[in-house]
Amino acid sequence: MKRILLALLLMTLPLAAQEEKKGEAPAPHTVQKLFVLKYADAQSVRQLLQVFHANFNANGDMRVIAVEATPEVMAGIEDAIKRLDVPAAAPANIDLTVYLVVGHEGESPVGGAAIPKDLDSVVTQLKAGFPFKSYSLLDVLAFRTRTGEQASTTSSGGVVANGNTNAPVMTSFRLNNASVGSDGASIHISKLNAGIKMPVFNNNGFSYTDLGINTDIDIKEGQKVVIGRLGISKDQALFLVMTVKILQ
Repeated sequence: MKRILLALLLMTLPLAAQEEKKGEAPAPHTVQKLFVLKYADAQSVRQLLQVFHANFNANGDMRVIAVEATPEVMAGIEDAIKRLDVPAAAPANIDLTVYLVVGHEGESPVGGAAIPKDLDSVVTQLKAGFPFKSYSLLDVLAFRTRTGEQASTTSSGGVVANGNTNAPVMTSFRLNNASVGSDGASIHISKLNAGIKMPVFNNNGFSYTDLGINTDIDIKEGQKVVIGRLGISKDQALFLVMTVKILQ
C-alpha cells in the first residue's frame, strides 16, 4: 500500500511543476546592442543611463557601451545616447568691462571724470533709486576671460582729489569662471570678487578704507548692470557697473 502511495506522489510532482510554471510570467524578451560613441566619455554616459532598467557594460578606451534591454527600453536608451554623444561646446572669449561710478550728495563732485554717454541710462536709474544729486566716473577696468577659466585684473588708474593732493584708487577684480547660457547671449559669472582700496582724506592727509564685494552674477550681453553699491562716506557711494560681450 505504501509503495502505491509513493508511486502516485512521484507521478504528481511533474504535473505540479508544470502547473507552477504555467502560473509564472514569461521572462521579458531582451535585445542586445553595441553603441560606439564619437565624442562623449563612455563611463560618464553609462552613469547617466542608469535611470533605464537595463544592463550596461562600458569601455572608456574603446568608447563603446554594450546594452541589454527590452526593445521598448532600448529605443529610449538609443535616443538618449544620440542626445548625449555630441561635440562639446567650444570655449568662448568674454570681454568684461567694469565702471566705477561715484554718487555724490553735492551738485559738483570733486575729482573723477564725466559720465560717458553710454552710461546715461544707468545714471538715470541710480538717480531714481538713490538720493545722490550727481555722479562721476572714477575708473574703468576691462579684461578678457574664456569660459570655464579663472580671470583677474588690477588697476590704479582711479584718482581721488582733495585740493592739491591726489590719491590713487587701487582696484582688483577676480572671477572663478564664466559660462555662456543655452540662449548664447546670457553669461553666468561665478564667485566674482572685487576689492577696492579707497582713499579717505583727513587732517593727516588720507588713509585707505577697504571696500569689497563677493557675488555670483547673471547678465545678458550688452546689458549694463549695477552689481554692487559700496558706501564711501555719509555723502558718497561707489557703484560697480558691469557689461559683457561674447566674442565668437
